[in-house]
Amino acid sequence: MWILPTLLRFALPTWMLITLLLMASSASGRWMLDIGDVQGDGWSMTGVTLEMTLAPGPTGADAIRLHVDHLHLPDPVGSAKALEVTCPGGRLEPTRLKCPAIRLSGRHPWLTLNQVSGQLDLGFDGRLELTLKQLPLADGRMDVSVTHDAGQWGVRAQGQRLALREVRGLAERVGVPLEVLMPEGFRMEGHLALDFKGRGGMDGIQATQGRVVWGDGAFAGAEGTLAGEGLGMSLQWDVRQEGSAWQGVLALDWDEGALYVDPVFLEVGPEQPVRVSTRVDWHDGRLSVKDLALAWGEDLRLAGQASLDPAHLPGSLKATLDVDRARLPAVYEAFLQPFAYGTVLDDLETGGLISGRLQIREGAPQRAALTLSGVDADDRKGRLGLYGLDGRLIWKSDGAAPVSHVSLEGGHLYRIPLGMTRVALQLEQDGVRLTQEARVPILDGELRMHGLEALGLGSDDPVVTFEASVMPISMERLAASVGRPLFTGTLAGSIPRVRYQGGELTVGGRLVIQAFDGMIRVGNLRLREPFGVAPVLWADMEMDNLDLASITNTFEFGLIEGRLRGHVRDMILVNWEPVRFDAALYTPLDQRFRRRISQRAVDNLVGLGGGVGGMLGTGFLRFFDSFGYRQLGLSCRLRGDVCEMDGVAPAPDGVGYYIIQGAGLPRVEVIGFTRQVAWRDLIQRLQAAVEAGEVSES
Repeated sequence: MWILPTLLRFALPTWMLITLLLMASSASGRWMLDIGDVQGDGWSMTGVTLEMTLAPGPTGADAIRLHVDHLHLPDPVGSAKALEVTCPGGRLEPTRLKCPAIRLSGRHPWLTLNQVSGQLDLGFDGRLELTLKQLPLADGRMDVSVTHDAGQWGVRAQGQRLALREVRGLAERVGVPLEVLMPEGFRMEGHLALDFKGRGGMDGIQATQGRVVWGDGAFAGAEGTLAGEGLGMSLQWDVRQEGSAWQGVLALDWDEGALYVDPVFLEVGPEQPVRVSTRVDWHDGRLSVKDLALAWGEDLRLAGQASLDPAHLPGSLKATLDVDRARLPAVYEAFLQPFAYGTVLDDLETGGLISGRLQIREGAPQRAALTLSGVDADDRKGRLGLYGLDGRLIWKSDGAAPVSHVSLEGGHLYRIPLGMTRVALQLEQDGVRLTQEARVPILDGELRMHGLEALGLGSDDPVVTFEASVMPISMERLAASVGRPLFTGTLAGSIPRVRYQGGELTVGGRLVIQAFDGMIRVGNLRLREPFGVAPVLWADMEMDNLDLASITNTFEFGLIEGRLRGHVRDMILVNWEPVRFDAALYTPLDQRFRRRISQRAVDNLVGLGGGVGGMLGTGFLRFFDSFGYRQLGLSCRLRGDVCEMDGVAPAPDGVGYYIIQGAGLPRVEVIGFTRQVAWRDLIQRLQAAVEAGEVSES
């Protein structure tokens, strides 16, 4: 507010000279005073003339006109030309000048002065009351009032429809630094409504309060990571100096519009507004934020406090943030889902409440607590579901947090049901471990987790290890839950040395499946990106002594009696579809068991192998329901989309291969001649055989 003392230093001596003239002559008349050039510390005026028409009597109206050819004030105001101030109907008294209707005009590079109206009451003892109405500014209008008395001044500015793009240019002209809020390439649009009040003394501002409203707001950053449109928000403040400190309150109301801060996109409306309020304190170069409160409708409520030294960040930051209420799914969809794209958490149906606290000391997290209340999370792709999550997780940076407890009412993994589970966890500095055995019910069995440890969770390559065992689970119920044919038998075994690192899960032991009265052993199991877009699975399988009658009845393939042995080696599945394996299924010659095959099973094996039956064309065989066999089997070496087929032995012609070697009378043999079959064609043949069996059974 250096302009006030500058103008007063010029005005007071001038009006004192005029007053002396008036005291010397009490007659009315027209006075012309050619002042010429006037200059002071950092300012100057040239071509100054003062013209007065004085009315007779104490109640007469005087006419006063001040003209300045060139006025130069220090930056940022700069220079004005042809500046003229008129005071029609005013009154010049020995101690004051009172102008109830002044007119101001002139030329200025960035301030339009065209018959601006106002009021002036100037006392020669230094008192001033000046009001300017409808001052053209930033494509809008501004009313400005200035008061000064006994070294104290006050200012009030009220603006309407101020174009933000012009406000930015105006701020740059007057030297207000906006680089932090609006860096190079940052664009802002909209209109501002302003109500500003300030007061102070000759040593500077002492207090300010006001409100600014941003309407039709839009902005965009140069890099495309920050944008907003249709914004309607207001900022209120009341800040004052208390001794050597500044204290005050701030409040932000955001009622409409959309905001994008990569990767979060948030829409706000009258039914879901954002409200922020806080108290601030600035003392000895340190900023304190107290009673911080943020509300996003009824779905999110935060509270907190912080203190920091802007010159020593982040080490000077000390803060506490309380999440009093975070309601799902709104908080998940707005703030969590954008960070989970590409993971199993990127498309969840959620519900429940979350609350928590985060404490930061010396710029780093020191303690955190998270409370879950009735949280549900169900993957829409059917990969994972957790229901009724309750518990409290506690973390400390020194790793000395108390044990955390989480309970789960139920859930599913790839549609396999999970039962009620309780888990005790120890959250460490950069990891978590299981403190006691946890049991997860699965159908009629359970998974017993003997150990679980996750390290490096804050890094790009966390490591997770665990050991578990599977208590017998009905294969029939397991198959039904995932929509597969009803296997018989049980799934059981130990799962030692399981490790997840670099996006890959490896199993150190073998998983044993007791099914179809035999054994299936799964080894060398590896799984990359298990919840990613395209998981990749490696495994070897060995099958021994499986009951063929149970298998063929299960799949409606046609009855085959006997025992089955086989393997699937070097198996690779991408997104659960096979792209590579070496597989063979056959009946062993070194075991004694009943060997019979139905005519429909023979026909289906002919279709799978692309072969022909040795005697099926003769008419009398249609009267037989089943036949004896010596050995049967098929093998497939899959590479990409092509399966290279083989049987249990070479055919006599050296070209084909036996799928079925007959035994007894009538003797039936099936020889395959197709060596290469498209994998999809083979699957379609198998599906057609199964569907034909289902139709015949119905």
